[in-house]
Amino acid sequence: MPTKDRLLVLLQTLQKNSDDETALSTADILAALEAEGHDCSIRTLRRDVKSLQDCGYEIEIREKTEGGYTRYAWMDREWSQPELQILVDAVSAAQFIPQARSEELIRKLSGMAGPSHQEELVPQFLISERVKAKNKDMIYSVQAIRRAIERDRKIAFRYLQYNMNKEQVPKHEGTPEEEYVVSPYATVWNNDRYYLVGWSDKRNKIAVYRIDRMKVPKQLPNKRIPAPDDFDIRDYTDKVFRMYGGPEEKVTLKCKTEILDQVIDRFGEGIELKNRCSETFEVTVPVSLSTTFYAWVFQFVGKMRILGPEYVREVYVGYLGMAMNEVLEE
Repeated sequence: MPTKDRLLVLLQTLQKNSDDETALSTADILAALEAEGHDCSIRTLRRDVKSLQDCGYEIEIREKTEGGYTRYAWMDREWSQPELQILVDAVSAAQFIPQARSEELIRKLSGMAGPSHQEELVPQFLISERVKAKNKDMIYSVQAIRRAIERDRKIAFRYLQYNMNKEQVPKHEGTPEEEYVVSPYATVWNNDRYYLVGWSDKRNKIAVYRIDRMKVPKQLPNKRIPAPDDFDIRDYTDKVFRMYGGPEEKVTLKCKTEILDQVIDRFGEGIELKNRCSETFEVTVPVSLSTTFYAWVFQFVGKMRILGPEYVREVYVGYLGMAMNEVLEE
């Protein structure tokens, strides 16, 4: 058979079965080549290894063993052990990846570590299977969306919601609104969820959709509606995913120093801290005024106050009053 085929088998054998701690003897390699239908002498093997080295592959030749065989090891691992561990942990923790898919991806990542380290690549922390996404087709939805973006095409999909039997069924099932038609602009990963940002034909504005709640989108022949001239995906997602929809307003907060980490996590290190003292600080930040914002403030009750604008304070007090009334009515 052609030499190039033998070289490919040799390359694959070394990649799969050797690494910095595990080397293959000449006998091991010759047996593997023979199993694939390649007759090879020791001299030819040495020449083939030299050819691969000349092509830039990092193959280490080690001293002969007591049995008289030279040993060879594949050293050209593109990913280091710590890098692969980070990826394994991320896949394990990602809620948007179903459990079975996570296990498959982790197996593939472990295979990149070499035979001596595969068993070491296990998730360093675990996430309950019950919070994992159940939509096994989500990875294909992401692929379909990105292809549509590349080809400048609209997509159509059915959006899912739970019924009282805890089954996911199409939203607006049986109505003309059942199918959503969207001009996709970007996919966004935020708070361990994958989202689609695009122009909704139905709403006639930019909207956000959870990809794990979609049936796999189909690409339409229609060209996408271009994004508005003043649309900036980074700015938009920063506002929407920071506090979700609502009119934007600059709000001044007075916070105790013990929650500074949480404030920076939410608004970034670029915020300016004013009127600082050992116990409190003030900060003025742009937010989207929505129930999500007020709920976020409420979680820091006793540690955060809204100083202004006054109408924002009044809306917050109104929500507190509604919540109190709900409790008293019970």
